[in-house]
This record gives sequence, C-alpha cells and structure tokens, in this order.
Amino acid sequence: MNSIIACATQTHKTTTNQDYASVIDNVKVGFRGVIVADGIGSHSRSELSSNFCAEKLKEKLEEVDSVKNIDFKAIFSQIKNDLIEFADINLTTEEKVNNPFGTTLLCVLDLEDEYQIAYVGNGSIWQISGDFNHFGVNRYLPWNSINLLNPHTIEEDGKSKLYRFLSISETINPSPSTIIISKNETSYGDIIVIASDGVYTNDEVRVGKDDNGIVWMMGDETMLLLYETLKILFQSNPQEIKDEDVKFELEKYLNALKEKKIMHDDTTLGIIISSKVIQHQQSKLDKSQSKINSIESNSN
Repeated sequence: MNSIIACATQTHKTTTNQDYASVIDNVKVGFRGVIVADGIGSHSRSELSSNFCAEKLKEKLEEVDSVKNIDFKAIFSQIKNDLIEFADINLTTEEKVNNPFGTTLLCVLDLEDEYQIAYVGNGSIWQISGDFNHFGVNRYLPWNSINLLNPHTIEEDGKSKLYRFLSISETINPSPSTIIISKNETSYGDIIVIASDGVYTNDEVRVGKDDNGIVWMMGDETMLLLYETLKILFQSNPQEIKDEDVKFELEKYLNALKEKKIMHDDTTLGIIISSKVIQHQQSKLDKSQSKINSIESNSN
C-alpha cells in the first residue's frame, strides 16, 4: 500500500487566490510529494510567482533520476533564476519596479525510509503521529503532533517580516531550510501536513500573560478543526481511503474555516498519510467493531 497524498486551497476574498499547491509524482525513481506556495500579498502579481515557483519545483523534482541527486539549495537557486527570466518576459518595466513577485515555498518528499522537507518563508510543517486520535475527551490537542517549521521572519514595527523567500530581488536569499525525518514505520506511522500561514504559523501565535504573570499560548481553532477532519476521515474503512477522498475532506475543512469566519488569508495545505497510519487506523477500527459485536452477541 502506498502513502495517500493530496492538497487543497481556498480563499475568503473575492480577489485572486495568491496561494498554490501541487502534488509531485516522480515515476523514474518512484517517489511522491506535495508542494505549497503562498504568494506574498505585499508583492504585486504574487499569485503568478506562487504558481510559477511551485510548478518549477514540481518539474525539477519529477526530473530527478536518483534520490542522491536531490539538492534543494541548488534547485531553489535555479528556481529564483527562472523566476527572474519569467519576470523579464511577462512584466512591464513599470511592474518590475513595483515590488513584484514574492512567494513562500514549502515541499515534502515521501521517500522509502524518510521524508525530506525544504522550505523558505513561514507557514507550518506538522508531523502528526498515526495514533493522534486516541486520546481522552478532555484532551483538546494531541501531544504527539509538532510543528517543525521555524519561520524565516523578523519583527519589524510590531509585525513579522519575511527575510527569506523566493523573489526576483537580488538581496533576498532563496536558500531553503531542510529537514530529514526518519519514518515512524515500527509503530503508528506519520501524517505530514504542510500549510500556508492561513492554517498556522509560529510567528502569528497569540501569546499573553495571566494576572500572575504566567505566559500562555493560544491553541488555534484552525488546528482543532484539522484534527477533527482527520478523525472523521478514519472513522470508516481507512484501508479504502484514496487520494481524492482526502482532497475532498481537505476542501470541506477549508470551507468550514470560511463559514466560521476564521479564514483570514488565502489558506492552503498538503498532506501525506503513510501506509502504516492506514494499517494502524484500520486495526483500531476492526478491534473496536469486534468488541461492539461481542457485546451485542452476549446481550442477545
């Protein structure tokens, strides 16, 4: 059984969605992955840059003929050069001086024994245990879920400002941060979620102090809804779940954010659910159903 991979994007605005997402499928080597790009609103025509950079990254990763040849630093640098050429062809002189083309770029590859991750910008990259949904009702957030993305931002005038992303500016460094995660295939498996800041980002987490000076951090409602979406996904026959089923649930999740009016930006996410997660969730469901059947049988 292969991993399940899907992505989805949505916006609450009536204007163009500046986010973009795509699934990678390298048939030469036999790996897949997912990409999320968030066009930066302070840059004009940013929807073009997010689309262009995500598709270029997909193209370059699908052309790789060996996992050993994956060099994210070189790939991101080439994408920047390609973006500059794209701007020369598609932008007027006036548009070029109007701070055009800026995007974050997040990517995760599903390899045989590990996940390879590369990113520039902000957003989130979640490693969620395949057993995340087996907690007591009083635990609102699972402890076996962690955001691995350290945003490329600084504080300026009380707001976070990106210092590393993809753009045509010669002063902006496009070199990505990279992470390698060994697969958790001996127990519950992993769910990897990459998302734009519309879902979650550490540089926008609300922090405060109570009357005793104790610092607290606000758990985001967007993540609560994401965990609930994943729980619902596994409630019936996990082994029959397909990519399109996950995409459908992600789109429902994004629509729920919109309906609850907690979608404050373009919002995009991609997900990888390992085969081990599916096996574990199916096993849990089968045991639960067997227990129910046994109780019903004894009561009769």
